[in-house]
Amino acid sequence: MNSTKIFLAVLCVGIAAAACSATANNPKLDSRYEYTVGDDVAQRTASIFRVTAGIEEPTLVYYDRDTHDIVAEIIGSTDNVEAAKREVDALVDVIRANVVGYAKKRHKLDLTDNDVTLIYYVDSDQGVPLEVVRREKGKYIVPVGGAESDSTEERD
Repeated sequence: MNSTKIFLAVLCVGIAAAACSATANNPKLDSRYEYTVGDDVAQRTASIFRVTAGIEEPTLVYYDRDTHDIVAEIIGSTDNVEAAKREVDALVDVIRANVVGYAKKRHKLDLTDNDVTLIYYVDSDQGVPLEVVRREKGKYIVPVGGAESDSTEERD
């Protein structure tokens, strides 16, 4: 009789585990996703940054399907705008030297400043990175009043 109760208990636990795992899966993860040229160039850019630029901090590079830009979000250690611009300029040089040629050769794509946005954040002690500067369409934009402000000041 005890073995029957144990068997039923194990069976109930097994069914419950199967039911929980079946409902925990997100069916949207099975949705089709079209891999675009922008996705490929963004992935290659991330790889080139790691190898060529020697970036140690994690850098998120992705293709923004709304703005049609390659976007790189860089986490750095300075909150000085001019120092951050120098770091971003170094990445622009890497893009020009390595990514532009790849995009042209692999995809017959003329990648320009208008196609790339670089956003430099400083890792704050608040746990949330703060935007220091961004380079968009070839121009620098500095947040006015810090990362919490919605207004920006454009600078060349």
